[in-house]
Amino acid sequence: MIKKIPPQKEAVFHEINRHFTGDSAKEQCARLLQALKRFSINTFEASRGLGIYHPPARILQLRQQGHKINTIWQTIVAENGDKHRVGCYVLGSGGHHE
Repeated sequence: MIKKIPPQKEAVFHEINRHFTGDSAKEQCARLLQALKRFSINTFEASRGLGIYHPPARILQLRQQGHKINTIWQTIVAENGDKHRVGCYVLGSGGHHE
């Protein structure tokens, strides 16, 4: 099965991208956090759907800001048929700790 972004996520990504524009790390973190507040997101989806150049770096920055984000490893099949092991990120309960 070829990995594509589910339509329900694509719609949310489109809305997030309209509200959080720009390619700075700060804007990429903002887009990623908005998505995580709604559902889990993997590196494939973050890169393709939200224009996040290096999702693991943005996750690290969000964790350094105090957000609890768990990583679950999964294997996906990309458009070209290659299998990839990617991180799937889930915002922990409460989402943020002090």
